[in-house]
Amino acid sequence: MIKKVIPFVLGFAIIFSVPLISFGAKLVPECNTIVNNSGGFDDPCDFNMVMTIINNIISFILITLATPIFALIIIYAGWLYLSSGGSSENVSKAKHIFKNALIGYVIALAAWLIVKSILAALGFTGDSFLS
Repeated sequence: MIKKVIPFVLGFAIIFSVPLISFGAKLVPECNTIVNNSGGFDDPCDFNMVMTIINNIISFILITLATPIFALIIIYAGWLYLSSGGSSENVSKAKHIFKNALIGYVIALAAWLIVKSILAALGFTGDSFLS
């Protein structure tokens, strides 16, 4: 019974936490909120707003999620290395964890650079945290 309930509760938590995270982290920019005299909007939802959302999501994932996770993995690998007590198995495991974490973080940074280059090629010049 518990095995059937856990995926349901986890799915329910994910479905309801995603909007809270996206608005709480200011991932979604406000647009179509200021009406001008001609009946249009001073801040329209256009291509730049879509690019701003993409940029905000990438920055959130890289800075808010990936960097602290990388730091925690490095701390764990360092602790494993220091507390190995001469065990070559733990030393090699710590080196393997460190190498994989470093490769993963470099791939994440490279992906950020590729996305930033594509956004610049598409003409997006908006402000962002990582501009």
